[in-house]
Amino acid sequence: MKYSTLWLSLLAAMSAQAAETVTEQSEEMFFSGYSLQEAKPAKTKKWACNGCEQAEGWTGEMGVSAGYADNDGASRFNNWVPTIDEQGMVGIFNADARLQGEGSSYTKLKAKDVGLERFGLAVETGNYDGVRLNVGYSETPYYWSNDGKTVYHGSGNQLTAGSLESFDKEVMRKKVTAGLAYTPKSPWRPHASFSHEVKEGTLANYMSRVPGVGSVPGLAPKPVEGQETTLVKAGVSYKAEQWLVDFSYDGSLFRNEKYAALYYQDGANQSERAYEPNNDFHQLALSGQYQMGNHFFNGRVLSNRATSSGSFNAFTATTAGDGFEGDIETFQADGRWVGRMSRDLTLRANAEYRDRDDRSDRSVVLNGEKPQSTDRNHTKLGLAADYRLARGLKLIGGYDYLEQHRDSADREKVDENTLYVKTVYRPAAAWQADAKLAYSTRDGSDWSRDDGSNGTGPSLRPFYLADRDRLELRADVSYQVSDDLETTANMWWAKDEYTEGDIGRSEGEDYGYDLGLNYRLSERTDGHLFFNQQWIASSQNHANSDAPTWNPYYTDIADSVTTVGLGISHKTESDIELGLDYSYSYGKGETNASAGVNYEDNRSEQHRVELYSTYPLSENQSLRWDLRYESFKGEDFLLSGEQASMGDLDDDYNAYFTSVSWLYKF
Repeated sequence: MKYSTLWLSLLAAMSAQAAETVTEQSEEMFFSGYSLQEAKPAKTKKWACNGCEQAEGWTGEMGVSAGYADNDGASRFNNWVPTIDEQGMVGIFNADARLQGEGSSYTKLKAKDVGLERFGLAVETGNYDGVRLNVGYSETPYYWSNDGKTVYHGSGNQLTAGSLESFDKEVMRKKVTAGLAYTPKSPWRPHASFSHEVKEGTLANYMSRVPGVGSVPGLAPKPVEGQETTLVKAGVSYKAEQWLVDFSYDGSLFRNEKYAALYYQDGANQSERAYEPNNDFHQLALSGQYQMGNHFFNGRVLSNRATSSGSFNAFTATTAGDGFEGDIETFQADGRWVGRMSRDLTLRANAEYRDRDDRSDRSVVLNGEKPQSTDRNHTKLGLAADYRLARGLKLIGGYDYLEQHRDSADREKVDENTLYVKTVYRPAAAWQADAKLAYSTRDGSDWSRDDGSNGTGPSLRPFYLADRDRLELRADVSYQVSDDLETTANMWWAKDEYTEGDIGRSEGEDYGYDLGLNYRLSERTDGHLFFNQQWIASSQNHANSDAPTWNPYYTDIADSVTTVGLGISHKTESDIELGLDYSYSYGKGETNASAGVNYEDNRSEQHRVELYSTYPLSENQSLRWDLRYESFKGEDFLLSGEQASMGDLDDDYNAYFTSVSWLYKF
């Protein structure tokens, strides 16, 4: 079933949005509807009173840049600097301007990186105490390795095997946003937003075996055309002195009208892969919050429906009928209470229930099997208490419970219990510290399968269903050495133990630390330094150790990442500003098997440098020079030995971008 987006446009144009979010949307260049569930960390630049009386006229800044880029033949660099050509000149325009009219009327204009392939435009106009309009347009590309090759070529979704050649690997997202906002002189706050996105380009399908060519891995170009996503949000809020209620609708429509399947063949051997089917998502939400003295309540009720329509007629290898109709309905209710019982004691409680009802068509048969139900539900409960032991010292303790039911899974019920304790120390001194310790255990019903060896063990043990004990520890410390020097340190460690010794994950570990330093060398020189290391390890059993005829076989995986960063800025007595940002990261992945293949290590190494200098020409004009440099080298053992069928997919490049800009403030 097809839906016209006209009614969505009209809904967005005829509705209005609450005043609280209008100023924020222009900064992000995407229209975001007002909702109780969209709370975000405070952004201090928005603490200014935008509705206060301001001088009439234009204010803001603009810049025109001329630059040169060379990605060294690696399009991966273009994800950082998305120039149109691999090598050559580029022009860029940026602007952030505001026109303050009489009273509360205003207009905002914003242009970001116009001239690059990733850019955005936004306009907002209206009155703070009346109607406001916001429209925007943006393009966002994604680039993949230039050196990947394929034996399949053709036009559209019809591909035929031939010689190994390169192909385009870029996807572009084009997005239009629009919205109205209205602040009536009443407690009512209607709100709405609308966006429409089109995706086009070419992706790459990885195949472990190339049909008609041989038992070698390969890539098949996947053209992306005619894929459109329409999003709409609308609703109304009522805001009183101590309470707030919001009723809203959130909808998403995805349409893939161009291709139903990708065909690739060699001679008479033809294979196909399905494209994403059309799908819809609709959500109704009722949210509210209420404050009564020292008690605070909030909650919401959600009703969701997701549908999908996929035709099997496009596939030559299936005897299915018209197609598969997916239909899933979800109901969710959650709430939270916070009560300050005394000067030193605060109690908290929260609860959530979610039910997923799979009403999809089960009459079709694909590859000899009918689709199984994916019904599931879960219940969450939480209790916590904050107690102030002394001035600046707080102790927090809590308990969380999670119960999950999956009717069609090998294990129908899974329970998880978590206990945690946390200390927060905020003395009237130069340092502060936090520490948290948590322990959780997961178990549940018996497995419904057996492995045939002893009649009790499972044949598979997905890690998210397996019995597990987990211990976590985290500590954060900061110290203000002086007015010009601050240090921070964060440490975390988590250990997973899977108590069943059957096939599946047996243990996991994640630990690391962050070190930071912020400093001021002088009134004109600031800087920062950070260092991070993280290790992630896991073990996987591949044979049941309880079966006497099987030899235990396992794999150990260990990943590590190291990141170093340095930044410094200096302003001379003549107001020339100089700056440097440098980062280095190194990643390593190790896979060790107890038997069979000896895997080589995967590695990646990256250096990034940003240099800039600003030279003032006058009170409101300046020249700026920028340089971006990136050196990257990556080795993927899975792909590094497959140049004959896939090309060289390991990136190794030194790329740069430099530009000179004229900046004007008004």
